[in-house]
Amino acid sequence: MVRESNASGKKPKKDGKKNARTRFFVTLVTWLLLNLIWLQASQAIAVNEVNKHDHEINGNYALNVPNMMKMNKEIPVDLSCDFKPKNSTAPVVLVRIQHKSPSGDISTLWEGNSTDECPDISMSLIAGEHVFYTTVVLEAGADPYPSRNLSAEMNLGMHLWQPFRVEGFVVANALGLFLGIADRAIRGIIRRRQEALIRNMPLHKRRQRDEWEQISHSMSGGAAVEVEDLVGFQPEETDDSMEIQRRRMRDKFAAQSTEFDGDTDAFVDDDVIDQDDELGPGSTEGLTGEVEEDRNIRTVGDLWRKLSGSEKNKKKKR
Repeated sequence: MVRESNASGKKPKKDGKKNARTRFFVTLVTWLLLNLIWLQASQAIAVNEVNKHDHEINGNYALNVPNMMKMNKEIPVDLSCDFKPKNSTAPVVLVRIQHKSPSGDISTLWEGNSTDECPDISMSLIAGEHVFYTTVVLEAGADPYPSRNLSAEMNLGMHLWQPFRVEGFVVANALGLFLGIADRAIRGIIRRRQEALIRNMPLHKRRQRDEWEQISHSMSGGAAVEVEDLVGFQPEETDDSMEIQRRRMRDKFAAQSTEFDGDTDAFVDDDVIDQDDELGPGSTEGLTGEVEEDRNIRTVGDLWRKLSGSEKNKKKKR
């Protein structure tokens, strides 16, 4: 008989608990990874290089701010700058940074000498085209060639996903919850289908399947499979099962003997009876007394050849 835990189509409790812990751990790791991925993505910065030292100054830079998710949210933008005289002989000049919004409004972000420290500036910009002007101001007005007296470096960094930080965490947690529920639902569907297949499976195939699962479980590191498990018998019921089998065999032979009573001639072989009559009565001659050693007999083959030779000599004498 097959073990009850396997006959019902269920896995051992230890395996169930182990699989449950594994699924919980995988779900927890997935949830943490989703939150970490969004945390890094929300802090990502898209850097736009406006000017670089020892290069020509771009005094008119256009920045296109995208409309993320079509939600018309303002995008945080960081402006970092650094100015210095072109060389040791270049004069100190006045530098002005201005910003023009998509609506056409112009505002001054910073103004100072080329030797002054330019501070970092943070702002929130709406979607559209924004223009940043870098101007060198002389007594006669704006210098048309600012690169001859000034070396500049300026970068604009856009935090594209920062306005959606809260919404992103909500989506990440909802996605993690959905994956956990979906995994549980899919496993339930698969389990019900397997149970339906097992119920419709013939008994001998079900037992073969259960025995194979026990062997596979043992080979994969599970509990060791006993010999009684491989043959499909419980250890405590082995004696009773063998006794039942012996009883059935005795009943079967008894039924056959009862069926063939009075027709024993069908089992008599005349040729065998004739051969037994020719042999005559048996005796124990040669089987008693001291054993005589024969050095010619060393292997079973030697003994077989000697016996065969003895039979041939007896036939010749006859």
